[in-house]
Amino acid sequence: MTALTSLRPSALAKQSGFTLMELLITVVCGAILLSLAVPAFRTFMQNDQLWTAQGELVMSLNAARSEAIKQDVSNAVQVCASADGKTCGGTWSQGWIAINQADPLNPIVFQSVGAVPVGTTVTEASGITAVTFLPNGTANPAPVAFRICDARGGTQARYLQVNNMGRVASSSTVGFDLNNGALACP
Repeated sequence: MTALTSLRPSALAKQSGFTLMELLITVVCGAILLSLAVPAFRTFMQNDQLWTAQGELVMSLNAARSEAIKQDVSNAVQVCASADGKTCGGTWSQGWIAINQADPLNPIVFQSVGAVPVGTTVTEASGITAVTFLPNGTANPAPVAFRICDARGGTQARYLQVNNMGRVASSSTVGFDLNNGALACP
């Protein structure tokens, strides 16, 4: 005779999944971590936007200087503010172009950079909207000083300068110019 064993419901049902309490604790922990990460990520994005704008402007200025030396034509190569990416005109924040005007009837835009992200500004200290490079690599006018700012103000601003020899130099200290003077943003 075989013995019948009683089957208890708890023995048959295996628990799977999460309890409501475990799920709530997980969601609350995730929300806390997210609330800590979002501001840090925003700061990272703002810093990256300023750094990118500075790097693109440095590359454009260096490319124009190099092109002027290579082409050996006076007053032909410039970097200028451009709203449309094809002709000079507008503000630096709207973008800029590097243009070879050796043939005035057929200028060649060899580099075009679009507008900087909303909330970011690129300004030149004297209001200059074009930098011309001569065949010997010098810049006219010079010096030319650029500030790249966002809503955080001068403490996070970037600075770069083109000296009279055409050399482009960026400040290695955020919020300061090459002479360690504090930057102010418009």
